[in-house]
Amino acid sequence: MSPSAPSVGAATFGPPDWTSLGLVLSIVGSLLIANGILFRNPKGLVAERLGRSPLELRRIREFVFHRVQMTLGFLFLVAGFAAQLYGRAAPSVDGGGSPALWVGGVVLLAIALEVGGWWWSLHSLRGHVRSHLREFPPDFETDTNLAREVGELFDVESTEDETVQSYAGRLRSELGLAPPRTSGTRAQERRRAPQSTFGDELDVGAEEF
Repeated sequence: MSPSAPSVGAATFGPPDWTSLGLVLSIVGSLLIANGILFRNPKGLVAERLGRSPLELRRIREFVFHRVQMTLGFLFLVAGFAAQLYGRAAPSVDGGGSPALWVGGVVLLAIALEVGGWWWSLHSLRGHVRSHLREFPPDFETDTNLAREVGELFDVESTEDETVQSYAGRLRSELGLAPPRTSGTRAQERRRAPQSTFGDELDVGAEEF
């Protein structure tokens, strides 16, 4: 082993240049905040304002994710300012760590937090939806559009020959909802009425619209 090998390793894994690292953290934080602020496109905003395009549950997840993204950006920004202040106050050290190594670590950390934030946004939205539906039980049998949206959010797929009642039952089981309270007359009417499939109900709703 050459005598210079330990110094090379120490230079590679040594303490960072805190001022430069703080700048990198601030840049990453600013990008995350900007992405969260500039996320919504004008077309979607106009459609929502004019009432032409109701906000679906899947799209709400994107807003939850970008709220997480803005929080991460703020934390990166504050950490960057703190690192720069520390770099000014701390005594300079010769042979600091490799800048590329520390910058790569910051980028990998940001990517890992982004992936974790995307997963957490789905977990959080499902929890809010489940809590709301338990407090205000819906009628999936009549509101098939809501049943479809909730099913897509919780990955409850329907088959072509499945009835609305069967799909609504599986959806309630997934959400932990109690079965709907129906009168005896209404239950008898449902048994006598022809059983339509979940796909037929969506087709009828699309034709009426």
